[in-house]
Amino acid sequence: MNPRDRIKLLGAGLIGLGGATLAQAQTQGPVPAQQISSEPWKVVMQISDGLEQAYEGLINIQNVLELDPKMKFIVVGYGKAIHFLLNGAKTPQGALFSGMIGDLANQGVQFKACNNTLTFLKIPPSELVLEATIVPAGVYELVKLQSEGWYYIKP
Repeated sequence: MNPRDRIKLLGAGLIGLGGATLAQAQTQGPVPAQQISSEPWKVVMQISDGLEQAYEGLINIQNVLELDPKMKFIVVGYGKAIHFLLNGAKTPQGALFSGMIGDLANQGVQFKACNNTLTFLKIPPSELVLEATIVPAGVYELVKLQSEGWYYIKP
């Protein structure tokens, strides 16, 4: 087995399953999510480390929404990662973050930008993508949402 196929099998979670082949993994499709509650889960995601983390987090949200379109997400950006919420920001692959953000916002995902970070970095609010709203402090927003029953994730 060549290294590329091994990576694909690992990503598909099939290493060690013996009889499963790459062709089987590619044709089976996604495993459906099992609904545990009639209420949609609410998840707040912290994006504070940089553009790689922001890209990974948005891909995670896309993947989860394919499994469960009812899930609710709020993305809180601050620190070094605040730049993903700015007009013209590009993913590590060179695409505009604004396209991913717009697509996710159309599915109900909310984006929040930390005012403390914007002030510290001297970024005017006019540079934010339209989908982003400003909150006083990113960490405060994370704590507040968790106290309201939102699950916390940091990719």
